[in-house]
Amino acid sequence: MPVIKRAVVGVFTSIIALNVVAQTCMVSPTQREEVSGRFGKFRGGGASNFGSGNARPHMHDGLDFSTGGTAAPILATTAGTVIWARQRGSAGNTVMVKRESGAIVAYYHLSSIAVNEGDMVVPGLPVGTAGNSGMKQGGAVHLHFIYGVPNTDQVRAKTFSADAVKNSAFNPAQLPNAVNNRAFGYATDPSPYFCKSFPIQNDGLHPVLGGDTKTQYARLFGSTPSMGVPPSTQFDPVQVAAANGDALQAAARGATSIASVMSDADGFGSLPSAPLGGSETMSPAELMATEAKRRFSDSQWNTNIVKVSSRALWVDYVRAQGVSAHMNEAIRQKKERVEALLALYTAQRLAGAKANTAQARERAQRASVTSAIK
Repeated sequence: MPVIKRAVVGVFTSIIALNVVAQTCMVSPTQREEVSGRFGKFRGGGASNFGSGNARPHMHDGLDFSTGGTAAPILATTAGTVIWARQRGSAGNTVMVKRESGAIVAYYHLSSIAVNEGDMVVPGLPVGTAGNSGMKQGGAVHLHFIYGVPNTDQVRAKTFSADAVKNSAFNPAQLPNAVNNRAFGYATDPSPYFCKSFPIQNDGLHPVLGGDTKTQYARLFGSTPSMGVPPSTQFDPVQVAAANGDALQAAARGATSIASVMSDADGFGSLPSAPLGGSETMSPAELMATEAKRRFSDSQWNTNIVKVSSRALWVDYVRAQGVSAHMNEAIRQKKERVEALLALYTAQRLAGAKANTAQARERAQRASVTSAIK
């Protein structure tokens, strides 16, 4: 076989092999293969955000891959179909790839995009270039990588109706028993979906959590630490990771209860939130279903809500205010459409009356002319 032909066959064989592997585990999105920010870490703002560029306190919902601050190529981690290849708010230039399993991988903050929506990609294919788009000035050039699964809240959503009937003032028939928005999935720790484990830049927690992605995943999710939270349908994965990270740190400091180390500055006890990309893409009905699900699907809601920090309560209160404003705006828009339809209906009825008036006027004019001639 000629050398060139053998090389071509070898490339296609490698791509096929990678495709097979990619349905079970993913390849690295960068050549550097180093993580600079772990999943589930609570970032309090400022310097504690480790160069994320997001000045607000937040739970980190993915893995940050370092590119050494350079605009390095970002590679597809898996085979799939590109379902998003454009700007997306604070995520900046974003590429999302849907796997055959229904899971979605997202690449944030790209400086440029190398694929189009509808493209089929294979592992190792460049999808863009690392950047800091969507971030505030001075944000570190890196890749924010998210893994969204479609059904992580399926059980919680399906049990909504059964739990809602416990509240006699609420009629579960008013809402669907499942949230239909699955456009971007629910963020979960990407670590177990990769073929390799990646070293994590030391943020001071290596003695507690370990120094690589799979080790940290095992400690946060593999077993429930003392004072920790077991993975369940009551809490989103990013909050389970954050809570268990806090529990492990507390234990390492000799604490015997989370309450003894909790403060309003931390994120422990944050209540479950909407799915990745959810609120801004939901219809009013889906938003209502999501909010109701959060409160009626968890039989321990009343217990949990008195245990969270004041900060978590304020966050949930502000979220409720935002949902209320969104629903009021939706109602206003519906009223505008109804009023427009009524105006159109009135105009159509008036058109008939106007025609009748014109005909009567014409008859009167004819009668007047005839009378004058006589």
